[in-house]
Amino acid sequence: MTAGVGAEGAQRALDARARCIAVHVGAGLYGLPIEYVQEVSEDRPVTRVFHAPPVVAGVTSLRGEVLAVLDLALLLGVPAPESGRGGRIVVVRELGPRRRRAGLRIGALAGLRDLPEAGLAPLATTVSESLRALAAGVIPDPPPCVVLDVPRLFDAPALEAVAGATEP
Repeated sequence: MTAGVGAEGAQRALDARARCIAVHVGAGLYGLPIEYVQEVSEDRPVTRVFHAPPVVAGVTSLRGEVLAVLDLALLLGVPAPESGRGGRIVVVRELGPRRRRAGLRIGALAGLRDLPEAGLAPLATTVSESLRALAAGVIPDPPPCVVLDVPRLFDAPALEAVAGATEP
């Protein structure tokens, strides 16, 4: 396996010859392994949470359940375009015993991508450390797509203050 693949979830995705949903965030193309994606919805209004870090866009109701919505551009440390129409929320869930779930605010969907048989390519050396910590590797076929490791997103340093408030 490539050096860029470090988490169990990304490894399972590669072993299963999985696909990922490609999404536009800022000027970049990112992939979310489909096994972690619960659903995709239109962007919707969110209620800001007092004292939450900026990466937490707010909360919304999805079929009667409260869902935290994260700003994926802020989480990845990439510049986001001016907010406008056409955005989406991708609801992702963790498969492990913690079963965490959140909505990720993205710019637009870009279709499905197959993970390469040879495995993901390592990230370029110019990639920021914050993005490197959240990525599993790159689908090198044009256009290149950085595949994100969903469990790592839930454990991102930008969310530590929120996680500390909910963990025993």
